[in-house]
Amino acid sequence: MGFGEGFEVPAESAPWSDFHWFAVSPREVLNLVILSSRPMWYTGHFYSGRMEPCLGQRCDRCAEGVGAQVRYCFGVAETSTKRIGLVEMGRGNGLLLQDWSFVQGGLRGMLIEMSKQSKASQSRTEIKLVERPVPLWIDGLEGPDVGLALFLTWEKARFRVPQEMVERYSRIHSPGRIR
Repeated sequence: MGFGEGFEVPAESAPWSDFHWFAVSPREVLNLVILSSRPMWYTGHFYSGRMEPCLGQRCDRCAEGVGAQVRYCFGVAETSTKRIGLVEMGRGNGLLLQDWSFVQGGLRGMLIEMSKQSKASQSRTEIKLVERPVPLWIDGLEGPDVGLALFLTWEKARFRVPQEMVERYSRIHSPGRIR
């Protein structure tokens, strides 16, 4: 990887290869700072316990009649562990974030809490805007490339990936980078 001193991340490690996807469990509240200035979205199908991308006209899930939904993905930092990763949410919560971003002057740096509505694992995920200062260690922190994270996550899961993502990310992805 390299060697150096200081807290900066080396430029060659900028396209992260070890993505952490945050998921809300019924027993916890996630406190997240959004690192993205804009969300990455995709249309997907919930199938066999997970989301997979919709492939449009050549999509097997659409042919099977599995409903599609819009998903929004963001680069985030978890405030208690200082872990950097990604979070995904549905359209309702995504539109809430959009409304709050207009009031806050942007999405990046917004502090939110994510929790489950009830103790059931499949219960609705709720978000809340937190009105307190963002930790100083967030300043200048770059999050992962969300599109690349989706591409590598789907590739690793052996999902068929939408062609426009293959064209965009296969040039910068080298197969040995997934851990």
